[in-house]
Amino acid sequence: MAEIQPFNTVHYSRSYQSALPELITPPYDIISPEEQEAFYGVNPLNIIRLVLGKQFPGDTGENNRYTRAASTLSEWMEQGVLVRNPRPGFTIYQMEFEEPGGGRRTIDGIVALVKVDDYGKGKVLPHEKTYKGPKQDQLNLMRACRANLTPIHALFDDGRERIVTAYGPCMERPPEQQATDADGTIHRTWTLDDPAAVARIKDVIKDKSLFIADGHHRYETARAYRDEVKASGQGAPDGPHEYVMAYLTALAHPGLTILPAHRMVKGLPGLDLGTTIGALEPYFEIEPLCFSADQREEAAKTLVERIRSYALVGGKFGMVTKGEACFYLLRLRDFGKIDSLMDPDIPSSLRGLDVTILREVIMGLGLGLDRDNGSEQIEYTPLVSEVFNKVFSGQVQVSFILNPTRVDQMREAAELGHKLPHKSTYFFPKLSSGLVLRVF
Repeated sequence: MAEIQPFNTVHYSRSYQSALPELITPPYDIISPEEQEAFYGVNPLNIIRLVLGKQFPGDTGENNRYTRAASTLSEWMEQGVLVRNPRPGFTIYQMEFEEPGGGRRTIDGIVALVKVDDYGKGKVLPHEKTYKGPKQDQLNLMRACRANLTPIHALFDDGRERIVTAYGPCMERPPEQQATDADGTIHRTWTLDDPAAVARIKDVIKDKSLFIADGHHRYETARAYRDEVKASGQGAPDGPHEYVMAYLTALAHPGLTILPAHRMVKGLPGLDLGTTIGALEPYFEIEPLCFSADQREEAAKTLVERIRSYALVGGKFGMVTKGEACFYLLRLRDFGKIDSLMDPDIPSSLRGLDVTILREVIMGLGLGLDRDNGSEQIEYTPLVSEVFNKVFSGQVQVSFILNPTRVDQMREAAELGHKLPHKSTYFFPKLSSGLVLRVF
């Protein structure tokens, strides 16, 4: 069902391999302004200049972050900073990382070109909503650079491990690229350009659906770019605009890890805790965990532990509010009683997911937030420490702690054709930008 192709990958020249840790970055959408500045300073060849260039007050239509990225990309290709593999192939990409609970794990997969398809045709399936702003930003960048700078991440069912078996021998030889990022994750890549192995993987994938794990904005940008080129009448029927670069991993891979995406909310006029609690009390048991200044850390630990104890049950959340000497533990009284509060388009089997309950009931009814907006008001983080710190420092008004969405829940939403709330999953670790590029 899904069509993939090998391609002539672009990467940093082998002469820069020892400097790779100074050249790569996380995906653009999780880079803070402070991190962007740091990446700019660490090395003049850092990929940040392509994936997330600086904006300046004097920017114009002819000179802006997108045109500068395109110019830099062209210069680096001409100077041999970035080089193109002479033979088309797949890239085997492995990450070795520290588990949140301790211990080391690995995850691996292949980077390939995926035929861009409209949703609903059973080939490439999304599972969460997107915002307009990031898609326009990425479309501007793709127009200027004619490149995919960071792969999307998609999952496939490899129950018989036919694909892993096809590429596994590559990882027995020394990696062609290796770099350790700021989180301590080790990124390794190998090239797979053996025609027989490439053909075997393509043949297996054609019977699969691909589930987008990470990179919904980038995939929808690729669709918009494809449609734009086709409308202009300039693209060949099977031209480069028909494909997007993607990292494909098995759904059952033991290293597949999803962290929770906690919500942090700001910009709420006249937020009143009493009103919020009053609106939620008919549906939730609300238990305050109050503390003195020297007990705050212990109370925070207790809150998180009690939320995690409901990971397999669902319906339990933490609420941390600015200026309060209490945390609040919210436990849903009855899953059936919130049915009438849900958007009627949500399938019944997905109404009990924590991300759905949080967005539809707690943030909708409790805070009055519109379910389809809020890109400027809601921030997301997998780090519990950031949830507390941003509330305590006054950067946000209220934060919510929740358990992660499971892979089976994500798959069910995708197969039902339903998009979960924005940022319903946080796959970890994140691919690095700079190891595998596609320039067309």
